Parts: sequence; structure tokens; C-alpha cells
Amino acid sequence: MSKSRNRELLTSLLQLGKIKISIPVALTGFLGYYRVSGSLDIGFIYAFFGIFFMSMGASTINHIQERKTDRLMKRTATRPIPAGRISLLNAVLAAVIFSCTGLGLLLLTGSVLAAAIGALTLAWYNLVYTPLKKITPFAVLPGAVIGALPPLIGWVAAGGYIADPEILLISLFLFIGQMPHYWLLLVKIGDEFSTAGMPVITDIFTDFQLRNISFTWIFAAAVSVLIFPVSGIMHSSIISFVMAGGVILFMIRMVILSFKGTIMDHWRTSFVTVNLFYLFIILILIADKFAEPYLYN
Repeated sequence: MSKSRNRELLTSLLQLGKIKISIPVALTGFLGYYRVSGSLDIGFIYAFFGIFFMSMGASTINHIQERKTDRLMKRTATRPIPAGRISLLNAVLAAVIFSCTGLGLLLLTGSVLAAAIGALTLAWYNLVYTPLKKITPFAVLPGAVIGALPPLIGWVAAGGYIADPEILLISLFLFIGQMPHYWLLLVKIGDEFSTAGMPVITDIFTDFQLRNISFTWIFAAAVSVLIFPVSGIMHSSIISFVMAGGVILFMIRMVILSFKGTIMDHWRTSFVTVNLFYLFIILILIADKFAEPYLYN
């Protein structure tokens, strides 16, 4: 096999696994693990890459499930399976390898519960959320559960209690945070979904209503972040103030983007801003745990 063919195959595999999504997913898993352990031990490696490969496996299965509708949409027609860059059989093999590798790594953390939640996340994505997208435009509601589970996997992999208020608050934030992310994305690609015969929210709500719904979820995400410092899970008061300041700046920015014209006028900027905000909060929570030992010495 030539080097160019190897590169093409690797690129196709990474696209099947939606690496641009799987890396942030693994980062949220790291957040959960690190908030418990406060260290980067071998368990962290198992947890991080276990979540990463489970996400790659679920994404590959999703590509297999949606290969027919992908051919009908301009945004997805160039994906590896509909474009013919990888065969269905090879995609199935990749899905099995990714998923089994991820599950095996999670088991190596010593937490059967972490592996079970990982398997649940994969099943929820592929057996609940993906089929629902063909039935209802409100599949984003159960779909948001997927974003809330990876930090919980990391948390229990590090020995954390599954019902600890801290991880429940973090998972709640990531659940709520998925909603404006999904809604903004569906607003943009609604026409393509219609072309593929899938139900879309743009057929139900006007731009004005979509703007208000999206902003409501954005506001809820910001409020859920402010619960962190008042609930006592934050260790550093300085980092808590930085977090609160970031929330205020984020809301000012989103008010301007949401109410200056229609949501479509500022779709890309809004989408990027929302995602950068989530990354900011994840990094702030990691920094807060990193700072903990220095606050009590």
C-alpha cells in the first residue's frame, strides 16, 4: 500500500471517528477524572483514551447508520462512506476496533461502572439519538444527554461517587450547554435535513422564535455555571471571579449577537462564541483543581 493510500485511509478513519468532536469529548472526560484525582497517573491515560476511542466508535457507527441520508446532503456527501473512500465493511471493522479499544481501556481503569457508562453512551447515541433524528426535530433533547456522560465516566474511573453533587452540576452544565450548540447548528443545516427527508425545527419555528429559544438555552447554560462558585465546589476565589467575569462577558456578547438582527445574521459567530465559552469553562474547572494544592499549603 502506497504512502498516499495510507494517508487517505488514515484521514478517512479520523473522519469516521469525528476526531474534531472526539477530542473535546475526551477533554470533558479528563475534566471529570482530574476533578477527583488531581493527578495525571496511568488511570488518566486509560480514561482519556478510553473515552476518546468510545467516541470514535460511536461516531463511526453513526456514519454507517446515516450513510444513505449523507449522500443526499451537500454537507455530508463527501464523508468517507458516501464518497467511496472507505468500504462499508472496513467502516464496520473500524467501528468494532474503536469501540472495543475504548471499552477495554475503560476497564483498565479498574472501574466496571466507567466502562458500563461508556457502553451506555455509545448505545444512547446510536440506538436512541440517531434514530430519533429521523422521527422528530426535538431529538436534540435526548441527544444532549450524550454530552453530559463523558465527564461522569472520567469521574467514576477516578473513584468518584456517581451521585456526587459536584459531577452532577458539571454534567448538568454540559447537558444544558449542548442545547444551544445543537439548535444553532440545526438552524444552519435545516434546509439540508429537509432535502434528506428529515424533520427540522425550521419548519416549526420562525427565525424570531428560534432566536428566543436559543437564547433561553444560552442563558440557562450561563446560570448553571454561576451555580459552581455558590455551591462551594470551587477551590480558588480568584478563579471563581474569573469564571463569573467570563460568564458576564459571554452573556453581553450573546445578547448583542442574538438581538441585533436575526439569528441567521450572526449564526457562525454565535456558534463559535458558544463553543469557546464551553471550552473556557472546562479549562477554568481544570485550573481550579490544579490550584487546589497550592491554596492549602
